[in-house]
Amino acid sequence: MEFMQDPKDENLNEVHVIEQENEVELWSLKNFQDSILAKHFFKLFFLNETIVGFIVARLIQHECEILNIGVTKSMRNNQVASKLMDALIGECNNKSIKHIFLEVRTSNIPAISLYKKFDFNEIGVRPNYYLTKKGYEDAIVMGRDLS
Repeated sequence: MEFMQDPKDENLNEVHVIEQENEVELWSLKNFQDSILAKHFFKLFFLNETIVGFIVARLIQHECEILNIGVTKSMRNNQVASKLMDALIGECNNKSIKHIFLEVRTSNIPAISLYKKFDFNEIGVRPNYYLTKKGYEDAIVMGRDLS
């Protein structure tokens, strides 16, 4: 059974495990706790009572910035990220958000493909934005307007 819900403090260790599967600078547990305290849009995606994905975004006035999205490696290519994006876009529409922005590593082709599927366009580059195990990597800034 699939479902989404807001996180609780006791979920954050599982979220952090998913985050640690990434190859770039990691969010700490405190970053996730701070997102709860800041009342960011923060959804967990569950499959059979197990957290397999999450999304965190900051909604301010008429803009949304996607801060973090992660899916456990075993569930990638199973529409988890798409369902999380659908939930975020639905919330943005409910709150009359006009624009959504994000940064993505230039080498993260699966994520770039996901965002393009959701009508995001490249609007710029942030040089040396991400710290990876191999050094720094540029970020592509992507955005999309909502009607």
